[in-house]
Amino acid sequence: MRERSKLAKPIAGVLGRFSRCDSLSPNATILIVEDEPLIRLALIDMFEATGFVVLDAGDAFEAMALLDTHADSIGIMLTDIRLGDGPDGWDVARYARSRLEDLPIVFVSGDSAGDWREAGINRSVMLAKPVADGDLLAAVRTGLEQSSRQGD
Repeated sequence: MRERSKLAKPIAGVLGRFSRCDSLSPNATILIVEDEPLIRLALIDMFEATGFVVLDAGDAFEAMALLDTHADSIGIMLTDIRLGDGPDGWDVARYARSRLEDLPIVFVSGDSAGDWREAGINRSVMLAKPVADGDLLAAVRTGLEQSSRQGD
């Protein structure tokens, strides 16, 4: 069982606007890729509280393994760019798209936002850290909405 993060408390005001019944796809699965444990825990708390099933990875290798084993259930991916040693978030996104061509991807980064266009990951969104919880939830929701429309 995960210990609840103290960082999750500031999101309480946002959760009322993004409740489980308001979510586009109840129990949609999000893959969160973030190497900073406290940030990852806060993201897990936020998305679970809004009705998502969460898979999380602390580095690119874990994320790629989860993409291999759960490709059929992942509805959207949220990833940082700098993930420590090894492959970065751009690499994870390219790998994800090799497995799931239409997977919506939301990037968050404190210093790589300027590289987003050069990375060439189409149908993705880049948010610069720090990002408000409401903006992050809105980006994920929009990605899921666009993905569901493409599937119709």
